[in-house]
Amino acid sequence: MQVAALRCYLCFLVALGIALSSQSVTSAPTSSPLTFTASPLKASFQAGEKVVFRFEIKNISGSDVLVSPVLALNYDIHLEIQDGSGKAIPWCGVVARQVILGDKFVALHAGKSLGISREISCDDSHESGYQFQGPGEYSIKATYRFPVSPKKQRDSPGPIPFASGPYEAHPAHFTIAANAH
Repeated sequence: MQVAALRCYLCFLVALGIALSSQSVTSAPTSSPLTFTASPLKASFQAGEKVVFRFEIKNISGSDVLVSPVLALNYDIHLEIQDGSGKAIPWCGVVARQVILGDKFVALHAGKSLGISREISCDDSHESGYQFQGPGEYSIKATYRFPVSPKKQRDSPGPIPFASGPYEAHPAHFTIAANAH
């Protein structure tokens, strides 16, 4: 009789373990409140021409979220750029500085977007950017991350959550063509 009770108890523990493990596997992940896109204004730029990208965040959730309105390179937008051989394109000029904009965040309403076009190339008149070595194919991976401190997240200014990320854009590609003589 004790062997039968022990078997029943073991069957119960096994069934409980299976139920608990399947419950954790099937639990739905939380969805992302934002999408982030990064795309060149043109598919091909001439050598020496300013390389400009359009960056946009869109609130795809059903409620407001707090975002950074700056969309500045190396502040809340981080780029990994490679040439056709996979070599990383270096940053030139000054290191990105902290941007002071009062509270440094805005409420992005459900279904709304925030975007800006930014030059990403470095030239004589631009303080910072990426140093493209000349004609060729380039690929870019862009990430938006709201640079908010953990303390600021804990002390959130109200019921609107921060959309701190990171949010990755689909990789983008562009060409720098040689100048025609």
